[in-house]
Amino acid sequence: MNLWTLVAIGVIANAILWVLILLIWLFDCHGIDKLKHPEEWKDKGSSGERTLQLTLIEDLKIPENQIFRNLYIPKPNGETSEIDILVLSKKGIFVIECKNYSGSVYGDGRRRKWIQYLGRKKFYFLNPFLQNAGHVKSLRPFLSKFGDVPVVSMVKVIVEDTLKVKNLKPSDYLLAYNTYFMDVYNSMPDSAIMMQYWGEINQLIHSFTIVSDDVKKQHITDIQNHYK
Repeated sequence: MNLWTLVAIGVIANAILWVLILLIWLFDCHGIDKLKHPEEWKDKGSSGERTLQLTLIEDLKIPENQIFRNLYIPKPNGETSEIDILVLSKKGIFVIECKNYSGSVYGDGRRRKWIQYLGRKKFYFLNPFLQNAGHVKSLRPFLSKFGDVPVVSMVKVIVEDTLKVKNLKPSDYLLAYNTYFMDVYNSMPDSAIMMQYWGEINQLIHSFTIVSDDVKKQHITDIQNHYK
C-alpha cells in the first residue's frame, strides 16, 4: 500500500468521523431544532426552556398545543409574574420554573437564596421554589372563577457540572432530581373541573402569552429594580 493510498484512507476516515459527529449533534443535541429555530437557543434561559419543552413533547408525548411558554400574569400592583413553562392537562395545570446554569448549583429547600459556583466565584439567586410559588399565587385568582383548579408547582434546574439540593419537602418537585414529571402526573386523578372548563381555561392561559414588547421590557425593569 503506497503513501497516497494511506493518505486517501486517512481523508475518508476523517470525513466519516466528522459526519458521525454531525449526526450525533443533530439528533442527540437538538441540532435540527437549533437550525430551524435559532431564536430559541439565543441564551441560557431560552435554551433551557426549549430543552425542557422538547423533552415534554418528544419523550413524554405531551401534545405541543398543551405546552405554553413565557406567560405574563398581571399582578395587583401593576407588575407581571412570568411563568417559564405551563402544561395544561386533564389532571390539572403544571407550572414549571426552569433554570439553566453554567458551573454548579447548591440549594437548600429551607433557604431563600441558592448558590451558583463558577470556578471560585459564587452568585446567589432566589430559591426557584419560592419564585414559582409567587407565579402560582399570581395565577390562582384568574382560575378561581372555574373552581378549585388543581395547580402543581415544579422546578427544573439544568447545570453543566454539579447539582446538589437538600431539605426538599415531599411537595418540592425538582424534576429529574427527586421526581419525574410522569410520576407526579400519573399519581393524580382526572379533574372534573378541567374537563368541564377545558376550552375556557385553555383560552385564558393562551391570552397570557400574547403580550407586547413593552410589557416584556417593563417586566425585566421591574425585576432589576427589585434586586437593586
